[in-house]
Amino acid sequence: SGINPKSIDGLFFASTTQVYTEKASASFIATVLDLREDIVTADFTDSLKAGTTALARAVDTIKANKEISRILVITSDMREAEPATTWEFGFADGAAAFLIAEGDKLPLIIDDYFSLSTNVTGPWKRTKEDSFIRTFETKMDNQIYTQSIIKVMSEIMKRNNLNPDDIDIAAYYYNNPRTHGRISKAMKFNQGVAQNGLFFQLGDFGTSMSFLLLISALKDPSENAKVVLVGFGDGADGILLHIQDKSALIELSQNHMGLAGHQQSMKLLENYNVYIENKKLLEKDRYIRKSSAVTLWRDTPSVYKMYGLKCKNCGTVQYPTTSRSCVICRADDQLDLIKLALKGKIFTYTLDHLVGGTYMDTPVPRCVIDLDDGGRVLLNMTEIENPEKNVSIGMEVELTFRRLHEGGEFKNYYWKCRPVRGRL
Repeated sequence: SGINPKSIDGLFFASTTQVYTEKASASFIATVLDLREDIVTADFTDSLKAGTTALARAVDTIKANKEISRILVITSDMREAEPATTWEFGFADGAAAFLIAEGDKLPLIIDDYFSLSTNVTGPWKRTKEDSFIRTFETKMDNQIYTQSIIKVMSEIMKRNNLNPDDIDIAAYYYNNPRTHGRISKAMKFNQGVAQNGLFFQLGDFGTSMSFLLLISALKDPSENAKVVLVGFGDGADGILLHIQDKSALIELSQNHMGLAGHQQSMKLLENYNVYIENKKLLEKDRYIRKSSAVTLWRDTPSVYKMYGLKCKNCGTVQYPTTSRSCVICRADDQLDLIKLALKGKIFTYTLDHLVGGTYMDTPVPRCVIDLDDGGRVLLNMTEIENPEKNVSIGMEVELTFRRLHEGGEFKNYYWKCRPVRGRL
């Protein structure tokens, strides 16, 4: 993206499926992204409008603190649905991110926001008692949802002297295409204004839904287009934006995979059993790995931030960062920290047919990778079909940060490699 991670002053993370109930995910994400320590971080959770709420709070924070000019807002959800229910049909896993910043040459400008608070019975999920989302009376929920979305959009337009004809893009949360159409009709939007192309293609992304709807709509932007972004969940947030720089948006889409690029790179699961195993929907005795909190803390530069060491004497790059001596020239205390590339080529590999005490979804390639610009790492490969045929020496791969296991009753993350996903 060409964005220096050290230039970001804050990170807000929004999700209804936080990893922990008492531990900040935003701080962990900031560590993995190699952001500075002197930044503001916060988690927003427990409501599907957590994403739009986080975005609004980012705007407020930048206005209130002169030392903060850039906040990264990330939304992500992996909601678990009870098997054989309509929730399972509708739910999708997804994430989106917006960088909120001050400046003159910004592609999108936030003009105003307005919020509503409404006590809704459902859907809900209790912390300890419920494994899956519950609901009571969907007719009542739909009525409150419809009223909240219409009211928040009407109010944000009224505050800014806008008519329905003035709105070019309306990206509001929905999980029912029929209700979505009724809202568009009630708002008297022109055809094509209300974004509705995701549910049947991919599903309901939770907190990321309205963000992804907006991103999808921006693939063909119009100069000075008026945009309404709406999140819903026990109330609603309405955010008014306008497109300031069409060329900047087009450049962004060219430099990122975007929604369409990720959609094209998706692969269908072989069967329902693979889905159940990956989601761990069945209770069973699993292989328990060990984990050390002290080691993770000590090795944070290597394990999370993907730093290596470069020898000042001979220029060799090595990994991890725990050594004092160069592996080539043997010089002591001549090593500098260096950020490693997240792409490389397979030097050699093996196929492991027994992983975690199970033969499900095996073999797993274990690859020795020569990283671009130096350094060699050993990583498992993911997102690969028929590895016996599709993995080869010299193959180009990219690194991706993934959860490995829950050894030590802690969620442990590390890097894996995967085939390079294409760019549009």
